[in-house]
Amino acid sequence: MQTFLQDLRFGLRMLRRSPGFSILAILCLTLGIGTNAAVLSWIEGILILAVATAKIVSGILYGVGALDPVAFTVAPAVLTVAALVAMWLPARRATRVDPVQALHAE
Repeated sequence: MQTFLQDLRFGLRMLRRSPGFSILAILCLTLGIGTNAAVLSWIEGILILAVATAKIVSGILYGVGALDPVAFTVAPAVLTVAALVAMWLPARRATRVDPVQALHAE
């Protein structure tokens, strides 16, 4: 427990000394975690679920083939852009908060 408190104090001192680095670290962590989730969801949705349900979708939607390449590229592209926007907005907002004050508030 003592080493944890020492590490926490050291981390707070480093945040005070270099706020630019902490902003970069917050952005990288937020966007990295979000991108990882988006890519894994994209792979699952395209490679596994979409191909498995292609026959059902082609029967429901008019003018869409079982393995329509336009549907398989446009839909994931739109969802990827939405995921990137959904990751970027909270990450940008998190960089405007002082990390030391946020840690003291908890």
